[in-house]
Order: sequence, then C-alpha cells, then structure tokens
Amino acid sequence: MIFNSAKKEILKEIKEKGDIPFKRFMEICLYHPKYGYYRNVKKLGREGDFFTSAHLGTILGKVIAKVAENYFEDDETVQVVELGAGEGLLAKDFLDFFVGENIDKYSKITYHIVEGNQSVYKEIEKNLKEHSSKFIIYSSIEELPELPKAFIFSNEFFDAFPVHIVSKKKGILSELYIGYKDGMYVKRFKLPSKEVLKEVEELKIEVCEDCEFEVNSDIEAIYKLLSSKFNKIKMVTVDYGYGQEELYHPDRKNGTIMGYYKHKAYENVFQFEGEMDITSHVNFDALIHYGRKYGIESVYFKNQRTFLLDNGLFEVLKEGEELSLKDSFQLKTLLLPNSMGDIFKVLIQEK
Repeated sequence: MIFNSAKKEILKEIKEKGDIPFKRFMEICLYHPKYGYYRNVKKLGREGDFFTSAHLGTILGKVIAKVAENYFEDDETVQVVELGAGEGLLAKDFLDFFVGENIDKYSKITYHIVEGNQSVYKEIEKNLKEHSSKFIIYSSIEELPELPKAFIFSNEFFDAFPVHIVSKKKGILSELYIGYKDGMYVKRFKLPSKEVLKEVEELKIEVCEDCEFEVNSDIEAIYKLLSSKFNKIKMVTVDYGYGQEELYHPDRKNGTIMGYYKHKAYENVFQFEGEMDITSHVNFDALIHYGRKYGIESVYFKNQRTFLLDNGLFEVLKEGEELSLKDSFQLKTLLLPNSMGDIFKVLIQEK
C-alpha cells in the first residue's frame, strides 16, 4: 500500500508512541515542517482547495484599512501586523487604499506580515511588488519586533489551529485519540489532557450529553505574546464561528471539524493527509476571554456584513465610481443574508 508523506509521518508516530491525540494528527496534517498542508500549499483561491474573502475582491481589505487609518494620528508611525497573510491579497488591498486615500500616512506605514507557509512568499512578493519597501515577512509571531502601538488584523487565522476533539457521555469528558489497525485509523476516547481540562474549566464550557466538540488550547499563548510585544493594540479578527453558547449548542452535537480538498467539503478528515485543509469554527468567547486576561478588551463583536456597514463601506465605494465585476460579486457575497456576511464574524479588541 502506498501512503503519502504526511500519512507516513502519522503512522510512524503512532508506531513509536501509541495512539496520538486528534490535535496532534491535525497538527501533522497541517503544519508538519516538510509535509504539512500549510507548509506546501502554493495555490489558494479558485485554483486551490479554499478561498477567503480576500480572493473575492478588494472591499474587505479597504474597509479594514479605513479602520486602521482612523486609529493612527497624522504624526504617528503606522505599524500594521497581519496574522496569516496567505498570498498577500488583503495586504495589497490595504496598502492600495492608503496610496489612493492617504499618501501621507502611507509613507509612514510598516506592514508586518506573519505567514508560516514559506511556499507563498514569492506570491506575496509578486502581489506586493508595488509596495516592496513597505512590508517585512516573518514566519512566526515570536519574530515580530516590540512596538509602542500596532494595528493587528487577521482573516481566517484562528480557524486553522489544531484542536482537541472532546466527547461528553454520561456526564464524563473524554478526548479523541487516533490509532491504526488493519489498514485503518481507529478512534479511541481516553482521559482528557490537562490542556483540555484547563480550557473547559477556565472558559466554563458546558455541552450537552452525547456531544462532541472542539477545544483550541493555543489561543491564550497568542494573546499573551501579542500583549507582551505591543503597548497599544487595536486588533480586528475576521473568522467564522460563534460565541460559546451557540457554538456548543445541541444542534452542533457532532462538532464543526471539516476538511476541504479541491473545493469540496468532507466530514471525514482522515484522508488526503497533508493535502487537505482541516478547519473548525472559532470560539469567539475564548478570544474575548484571553484578550481580556492580557489587557486586550473586546469593544465590538458583530457579523461581517454589519462590520462593513459600520466602518465606512459606502465611503470606500465612492459615489459614481463603477465597481469591477469582481468587487460587485464580493459585495453581494458579503452583504446578502445567509452569505459570508452572516457566517463570518468580526471581533475588535483594544489595549
């Protein structure tokens, strides 16, 4: 039987250590240094396995740029941090906005790109060739410099974190581990890890009987690090997910883990290892809680459509200016009911 490289790594680890937590399975699939999906995927958008709002048009990037423009005084340096920038499409829209609307502040911008997938660096440089003196690429948040004030934003960053899968049966919590036998993955629920128990207790997570749910135990470290790097912060997070009560509602008793491979969605994520994107919905209450814990307070939480309307959408869309077909399609996608504008949420936090 022929296995792909990521699967070989998974089976090797299971052979050496026994059953591994689902979180570790997901981590290898997405972030293995050689064979992980986000270490090798070169094509996003319609040619790849998934696309984000940034692939649909320029509107989201321009509105976020307007929020940043209002955050900085005219005499301040404009330090911008984008977490998980992908191919740099939002960065391009953001910087283009400043060129067209506020060239003085544009001259003061340093745009810090955090992107762990080095295979897209050339694409970033290509997309930002007109802004080559403005941006710096880092492979991790740890590499960022300490700054007095920063505008931080992300689009579909937290949904790609490896997560624990937890089950509740007869009032008892257990965690999903993955083994391998007779040519097939085997699921076994075992005692939950300390990380899971800590998150459940600190976030006061409550779920229904016979539910499976995801727990992200890496959020706290992100907020702790960002708070230590920057004295003042305005942070805009765009992602799909819910507050805790809605996320862990009995209607979602099987959890939200999904795989995406060549623009098809799969509930079974135990295939196409290292070639499939795996995501889960974001627990926004966890972002709010850990932000507050490190002095980054929540000031706004609404769906993406409302965020756009509240933050200058119709100023960005100048009266009498004809939209491109791409931007017209994006506008519909972001504003129509039951579209991305409803599904995606925007959280703004400040320190």
